[in-house]
Amino acid sequence: MSGSVTYDVDGGVAVVTLRRPDKLNALSPRMVDDLQEIWQRFADGDERAAVLTAEGERSFCAGIDLGDVTHDMWRCVPGLSADLDKPVVAAVSGHCIGAGWVLAQYSDLVVATETARFAYPEGRVGAFGGLASGIVARVPQKVAAEFLMLGEPMPAARAYDVGMINAVVAPGEHTATAMAWARKLAAAAPLVIKTAKTLIDQHIGQTAVEQHVRTARLLGRVTASDDLQEGLAAFRERREPRFSGQ
Repeated sequence: MSGSVTYDVDGGVAVVTLRRPDKLNALSPRMVDDLQEIWQRFADGDERAAVLTAEGERSFCAGIDLGDVTHDMWRCVPGLSADLDKPVVAAVSGHCIGAGWVLAQYSDLVVATETARFAYPEGRVGAFGGLASGIVARVPQKVAAEFLMLGEPMPAARAYDVGMINAVVAPGEHTATAMAWARKLAAAAPLVIKTAKTLIDQHIGQTAVEQHVRTARLLGRVTASDDLQEGLAAFRERREPRFSGQ
């Protein structure tokens, strides 16, 4: 990994940290690659919960780095880049913009500081990846329309009032609070947490864009598989294929 994203383990909790504070933790293509790898590592690992946080108080994530644009940011989103049956708690301070807000939205729980500001100003830069439409399943429709179309920053207090986040804490306390929640989740009955998360995700994760992303990811595994190459080679060589399931 590049060092712009780190993965640490604290007991049964994975701590995923965006570490590009000089760029307000804006997502570069390399960070998207790293996060995709990290969510798969979390899915496969023994950690029972994760905290997604960021270095610095000024910004959780300022969105896609417009100087180094990636067009497939879905690969860094928890629950989309890899199937997760374990919860993710986002700890947000400062700016949470565009793709950064998507990262928080697709986390299971969100703790934010009083100074956090959420915004989706993509209409000002002519970009829209579609994942943000998932907000309609998470907050009232009029609030979703206001947030996505007007693009005005929403303070943490209002984000809490409309159900976009779970808690508002004093500056500097967001990560500690998120860690405390994650430890509770990690100590709870794993089957109960897994079942609750799965049912919640099935209920809210049904937008056309989300289904398209999941389908594309599944088909991509086949396209990139060793089995496909083996099948093609066996056809050319007129022999029975030896599939490995990889």
